[in-house]
Amino acid sequence: MSETIKKTVIVRNLRHDHLSEMLAIEQRCFPDPWSEEWLEAMIHASVISWGSFTGKELIGYLIAMPSKDYTHLVNLAVDAPYRRKGIAQLMMNYLYLFVRRHKQNLIKLEVRRSNTPAIEFYKQENFCEVGFQKEYYKDKEDALVYNLEVK
Repeated sequence: MSETIKKTVIVRNLRHDHLSEMLAIEQRCFPDPWSEEWLEAMIHASVISWGSFTGKELIGYLIAMPSKDYTHLVNLAVDAPYRRKGIAQLMMNYLYLFVRRHKQNLIKLEVRRSNTPAIEFYKQENFCEVGFQKEYYKDKEDALVYNLEVK
């Protein structure tokens, strides 16, 4: 992570007033973005919804759903100007800590087969491909399924 960014990024819970910034990042990051209603539901549900901030500016977010046996990483997004600066890894480190504290040892996720940068990131984080979901996305693209055993 660049030293300048590292000193200024804070990870904290998302609130309703972050919704418009989340939606803007979602629409810039994904070809098939989640709706405003879905993002709002995730903020209000009993799920993990954390944002990375520089000052008051939201620059990325992570949404995950813990269950009894594992945590499902639902969404991880970092706005383009802040990519490859360690922001995603910072949020993942918070998730690893959460998983350990809750006595879990598994994180699961799905990623578009065509999303090479995300796949490379998850592989660097030691996720292993365990399968795929045929036509998982609205546009019928397959999703690769990855797991990580958290130690």
